[in-house]
Amino acid sequence: MYVLDDGPGTRDARLLRTAGPCVERLAARLTAATEVERAALLAEFWADAERRGTPLVEEVAENSGQYAVTFLRRGHRATCQVLLLADGVTGHGDLAPALLDRLPGTDVWHLTYLLPAGSGGAYRLAADISPGGPPADPKRRRQRLRALCAYAAVDPLNPRMADVTWGAPGGSAYAVPGAAA
Repeated sequence: MYVLDDGPGTRDARLLRTAGPCVERLAARLTAATEVERAALLAEFWADAERRGTPLVEEVAENSGQYAVTFLRRGHRATCQVLLLADGVTGHGDLAPALLDRLPGTDVWHLTYLLPAGSGGAYRLAADISPGGPPADPKRRRQRLRALCAYAAVDPLNPRMADVTWGAPGGSAYAVPGAAA
């Protein structure tokens, strides 16, 4: 678990990034699985995510009143990075911290934030399928992420819609228990 800072003496609790319990459980199960079992585990994971709807929200026992909110995106072999644009979570200045992580050897892209009860907002996701992967040069990578924002779309596993502040007509809603409707 780590905290992203906004500068000396400041801490933005909204950006407390952690490993999501759902993804940790999947990773542990995949480690001991055969190839056939891995395919079944991944199919089961995605079926559960579709049934529950995303993002996945799980209470964190050791942090009373805190919830692990896991944003998911199913990738394919051409996906080289996935960007989350979330009201109240993603900073407009530096988009790199809003990149989802890929669970190695799978199609699971994930990003979990530890958020307090009552948190909520709207979000969109953008999958980068550009050939050659992300640029190594930091300036070009920032430009690529900014350009990727134009392709952000609603979460296909989330039926709840909301207005976003990222310049798009609509997005998917996320809500932690206690959030206003």
